[in-house]
Amino acid sequence: MSDRRLAAGLVLLVLALLLLALAPSARSAPPDAAAILARADVPRTALSEARLHLRVTTSGSGSATFTGEFAVLVKGPERIRIEFLAPADRGKLLLVNGKDAWLVLPNTRNPIRVPRSHRVTGGFAVADVARTRFVDDYDATVERADVLAGRTCDVLLLRARKGRDPAFPVLRVWVDRAESLTRKVIFLLPSGKTAREATFDEWGTLRGVRTVTRMTIVDALRSGTTVVDYLDAERSKLDDALFDPPVPAGR
Repeated sequence: MSDRRLAAGLVLLVLALLLLALAPSARSAPPDAAAILARADVPRTALSEARLHLRVTTSGSGSATFTGEFAVLVKGPERIRIEFLAPADRGKLLLVNGKDAWLVLPNTRNPIRVPRSHRVTGGFAVADVARTRFVDDYDATVERADVLAGRTCDVLLLRARKGRDPAFPVLRVWVDRAESLTRKVIFLLPSGKTAREATFDEWGTLRGVRTVTRMTIVDALRSGTTVVDYLDAERSKLDDALFDPPVPAGR
């Protein structure tokens, strides 16, 4: 064999060994949790300032099934206005502005202060329509891969960032790899106990915007299941005054 052929053979051998050495490290590179979460936040928060029309169905052991519709205005995670549309509740409002929340009953101008965690009905709470961006409030790590309803998902563990105070300090989130959509969220108490679980059952397009169209919430602290259907949704510029409570009578 000539020296030229020998040299060429040695070069190819060295290149092959380098590729073999590099391949395992490339395969073992951990997924980027922050990037996964950022991609999942894009469609999940597409309607951060919007008008929504929701149908909420709640059921629980020993209680009758309830179905109601609500007109909801959201302006980021801090401003929410929920109008009850059922004839029996016509004129009832739930307003959230920052850390304050008020319940306004029909035919009265004296709002009642309630906790921001106030439940609208059953397991449906204010936080379920708040358009919080997870990347703002949490640091994420990838726990594992999982298959959920036939979809391969990255399971992220989210812990509240220092200086942030979300409703739940720890979340476990399933993000499907194919579409970067949030498929499931488990909300954990500081003790590590599960408080509730939400599955994002259906995603669709409403008025040109990709958004969740059905979610199911299972309450672990008290028996009950809530299904939220997004009947309509549209982006809209909203006046801040819509989220202020009425001035109490006598002022």
